[in-house]
Amino acid sequence: MANGRTSKNEHEFRVNKVANLLSVGTVRSEIIHFGSSEWGVSQRTVENYIQSAREILKQDFDVDRRQFTAEVLAQYASLAKEARKSGQLTVALGCINSMAKVGQVMT
Repeated sequence: MANGRTSKNEHEFRVNKVANLLSVGTVRSEIIHFGSSEWGVSQRTVENYIQSAREILKQDFDVDRRQFTAEVLAQYASLAKEARKSGQLTVALGCINSMAKVGQVMT
C-alpha cells in the first residue's frame, strides 16, 4: 500500500504464517529474520506478528479438557489403525499404550 501499511488480509496472512512457523518450532530470532527479509518490516513489527500469532495458538488449545482428551484419543485411534494396516505393530501398540495413559486406564 502507498502509505506503507499492510492491508487487513496481508496482516492476517503474515500473522498466520508466523503462527505456522511457531507451531513447527521456529525460534523468535529466525522469525524476525524471516519477516524482515520476506516482508521488509522492522523487528518491532515482526514481534507484533509473533504476539498475535501466539494468541491464535493459545485459542487453538483453549478447549475443555474432556474435549481435548477425546480429540487426542481419536487421533491415536486413527494412527493405530494406519499402523496396523501398514504392518507397523510396534507403532500400533505404542498408540494403544498412549491411549490407555490419556484415558487414565493405566499409569
